[in-house]
Amino acid sequence: MGVDPDSDSRGRLDRAAIVDAALRLLDEVGLDELSTRRLAADLGVKGPSLYWHFKNMGELRDHMAEALLAAELPAPISDPASGDWREWLAAGARGIRRAAHSRRDGARLLRAWRPTPERRVRVLSANHARLVASGFAADDARIAFTALARFAMGWALGEQVAEGVTPESEADFESGLMALLDGLALRRR
Repeated sequence: MGVDPDSDSRGRLDRAAIVDAALRLLDEVGLDELSTRRLAADLGVKGPSLYWHFKNMGELRDHMAEALLAAELPAPISDPASGDWREWLAAGARGIRRAAHSRRDGARLLRAWRPTPERRVRVLSANHARLVASGFAADDARIAFTALARFAMGWALGEQVAEGVTPESEADFESGLMALLDGLALRRR
């Protein structure tokens, strides 16, 4: 494949370094002003060096979103039947909301996120297996994750464009989350 022309002998310009720099730049300029040209300038490299690591800005944004989620979501549990499924799902929804609030325009970044193939294999399939082991049909498990993720991201997006997180929005989020979990419980075998 060759050598990235802008990396040094220590390989400092790697995917993780680019994602970290992109997240810092996101905080500074926001999602609308985040571009590969601006990021390359911030890193002190030429634009094509970024394409060595990410095929386009969409792929970079997907990795940025996953970095936000990795910092806030509980790690996948190897034993699919362990723990209380309700608390586990609630912790995940709360983590998504925290991730959305962790950076400027974080909710907008997460809204457009498409899971990378690595995340699908390593995390999403393990989470799906855990919910199936907890008594959900495969389709109901998939729908549960989608509904909770969209609820949490949508809630955070609403907070970001309105007055932010308030005690009232916090209480309302928790009430809505419990209602969703109550509904999911009815789908469980």
